[in-house]
Amino acid sequence: MPAGVGSLFRLADPFPMVVKHARGARVWDMDENEYLDFMLGFSVMILGNTPADVQDAMREALLDGTHYGQCHEHEYDFAKLFCDMVPGVDKVTFCNSGTEATMYALRLARATTGRPLVAKFEGGYHGTHDLLAVSFGRPRQGEDPFGPLDNPRAFPESSGLAQGAWQDTIVLPFNHPAAFDKIRRHADQLAAVIIEPVQGAAGTIAATQEFLGELRRVTEEIGAFLIFDEVITGFRLAPGGAQEFYGVIPDVSTYGKVAGGGIPFGALGGTAEAMRLMEYDREPGSILMAGTFNGNPMVTAAGTAVLRRLNQEPRLYAHLNAMGDRFRAEINQFAQDEEYPARAIGVGSMFWMHTTPDPVQSVRDVRSSNMAVGTCLKLIYRKNGLHISPNHGFMCTEHTDEDIRQLIEIHKGAMEELRAEGVW
Repeated sequence: MPAGVGSLFRLADPFPMVVKHARGARVWDMDENEYLDFMLGFSVMILGNTPADVQDAMREALLDGTHYGQCHEHEYDFAKLFCDMVPGVDKVTFCNSGTEATMYALRLARATTGRPLVAKFEGGYHGTHDLLAVSFGRPRQGEDPFGPLDNPRAFPESSGLAQGAWQDTIVLPFNHPAAFDKIRRHADQLAAVIIEPVQGAAGTIAATQEFLGELRRVTEEIGAFLIFDEVITGFRLAPGGAQEFYGVIPDVSTYGKVAGGGIPFGALGGTAEAMRLMEYDREPGSILMAGTFNGNPMVTAAGTAVLRRLNQEPRLYAHLNAMGDRFRAEINQFAQDEEYPARAIGVGSMFWMHTTPDPVQSVRDVRSSNMAVGTCLKLIYRKNGLHISPNHGFMCTEHTDEDIRQLIEIHKGAMEELRAEGVW
């Protein structure tokens, strides 16, 4: 395997994590070292690792076959549950990843509006396709390629991108009013604006409710689609995802992760009007969307089990979000009392601690962080039995108050260790 990993994001210092097995809120590596799991497969495992109801649903589905390449009743049941839970989704269709979902969402917007351009926010991660692998905004060596704060420029995040794709992507400043002026300047050409309500890979940076509300108003004003990338926030912040949590309804939303129950999954859903050009059987000009494994019976079984549990037990969200609030409150109080330049941010069960004392409203603010200290902290986390991604952490229903206490103590201990070594 190139670089010894199946994905760029599995590279880690001092070496990639190789998991042997996982259960509940724990994972074990190949040497049987046990870790508290706050990565959760990059947020996927909201019910914890190997949840019994999901495994039971998959065993039952397995008896009828792992793949049909045709419609089946469980696909319809899954779709109905999906639509019942999400306020802005009248129709939903399934694919195999968040990258596919965002690609189809942009295609749908361009076909519906007849306009060629799309806009994204600096710091937003929407998958690996050419239109949106642009301007993640993370600090890099050498000259800053990203342009002014209030008018960021498109910057390709990979070699080999189609030049005509990424160069025509409009990049907007996150949580900044200049975004609305830039949208209006491109109004007659703009098909869609896509946004992560909480930017994950940028460092768990939440949009403000006021910003999302104004974004909804401006996109309606110019007749462009508003697309929420809910690949991470979907079914995590609330039963209806970020749109329920914030009270802002987009035209179209994209999904993955939680709703797949641990199986490769993506989805695209929206209002009946926004999804009109996906009515392949009766709409002239409908878009091309197809996939051998779309709506696979194993993923619909797993996904239905997850959504059914979340739908039937909405109190789980109060527990998840309270754990996130506790982490942020205790870490920020400790940092203030002990004068550490650190700030814990996030929303609900999504969290991260940045190595800066300043507010973090966009990926530009992350540049004031101490990157060397950040690297050291992650090494200490791992040494002390914490499994967490480089930019965001997640709670699951299997985490206990004791697990959160340990999470907080591991963070505090890492900070104290670096101070004792004269590093921080």
